[in-house]
Amino acid sequence: MIRPLAAAALLALALPTAAQAQGLDLTVEGVRNDRGAILVLVFDRADAYDQLDYLSAVDYAEIPARAGTVSHRFAGLTAGPYAVFLFHDENGDQDLNYTATAFLEGFGASGAPNPADEPSFAEAAVPPGPVTVKLHY
Repeated sequence: MIRPLAAAALLALALPTAAQAQGLDLTVEGVRNDRGAILVLVFDRADAYDQLDYLSAVDYAEIPARAGTVSHRFAGLTAGPYAVFLFHDENGDQDLNYTATAFLEGFGASGAPNPADEPSFAEAAVPPGPVTVKLHY
């Protein structure tokens, strides 16, 4: 027979925490037009994030672009921390296009409120839950 207190403790261990249950909820602000898609890479390791090694991303999404704000839920990302890198692939070539002097498509990362920011994994790391990333063009 399981005592009530022991049963409550077992139940608490079996239930996910609020952060585990919610996953990672991404909001992308500043999308300039409806062309292409927002390509999102989510990393759970500093080495993969620092090199933007897309093959080592823990998750990936292509969100249809819409001027203004778009969102995506990564329901399976419940452990964290995670660092997010994304860009607006306006021409659909799966590449962040740039010239010698300027980026041609918008990009952003968690922990980067300004276009000149290049956050480390530690600075970009976010727990499961809501995260907002601003696109910089």
